[in-house]
Amino acid sequence: MNETRKPSPLDKLKSLSKNNLDQHMSSDPIFSLTSSEGESQPVAMELINPNPWQPRREFDLTKIEQLAESIDAHGLIEPIVVRKHESRFQIIAGERRWRAHQLLKKSHISAIVKCADDMQMRLIAVAENLDREGLSDYEVALAIHGVKENFGSRTELARYLKKTRSELYRYLAFMELPGWLRSILDSKPFLLNRTAAEELKRLFANEPGENLKYREATLKAIDLIEAGELTQIRVASEIEKMVTSESHDQKSKSSNANQLNLEPMLFLDPKGKAVGKLKNNGKKITLTLSCAALSSDQEKSLHEFVSELLKH
Repeated sequence: MNETRKPSPLDKLKSLSKNNLDQHMSSDPIFSLTSSEGESQPVAMELINPNPWQPRREFDLTKIEQLAESIDAHGLIEPIVVRKHESRFQIIAGERRWRAHQLLKKSHISAIVKCADDMQMRLIAVAENLDREGLSDYEVALAIHGVKENFGSRTELARYLKKTRSELYRYLAFMELPGWLRSILDSKPFLLNRTAAEELKRLFANEPGENLKYREATLKAIDLIEAGELTQIRVASEIEKMVTSESHDQKSKSSNANQLNLEPMLFLDPKGKAVGKLKNNGKKITLTLSCAALSSDQEKSLHEFVSELLKH
């Protein structure tokens, strides 16, 4: 009689991993709202607003113009999807088509009206744009941050967005960067990708507060990125290198000053006896001589020599 083998810890781990993957791939609660299936109707262009949670900050005008030319030649093949909002409409899917109609100065656009609450609109804005071309990782991060409170855990959010947890954490790393750096990204969202953001987050964690230790080095690194002299994948290591080098230079200067302080130049009389010294501590030079070492005339000559020296 064959005995049933007791599952090993490895078997349990494989089973759990498979179940998580199945849930991850099957989660798809509201994406159907973006489908253009259903009865369409003409809606006045002036009554339509974009999705207020649209993560994309800039639209490629050239591509919108190309789409407008296609619509002008062949008509709108796929209606946009909107929701009723007060006395107006908000776009659920199809903002590029709507913008193309604006370029063509169309008075109406074919649209399908569906029901969606604010939370669904936020989630749709993220899900529909997550892997779209031309959207920066920083813009995606802002959108994800705006919806994460609607989920019980980051694991649940990652599963919903069809992303691994580690990938989700890379996006959210942007939200833990210092405020001064995020202000730069607000106007230049393509400066850093999510991998660079995660590495910078770890780097800045070593310096709490305003991260003054890394700020100047980061600004220099950003200039190098914009000049094409530094890749995003190397930005964190380059910043750390700059900070380490600067710290080493400061230590060297301090060491040199101490060395000057510890090794003054001595003045000797004809018999080889020390009668004075010249000392440099990095801030000032001090000349000390024994009164017995100089006559009045020599003291006067020394004063005249130093005065003449300083004039040149």
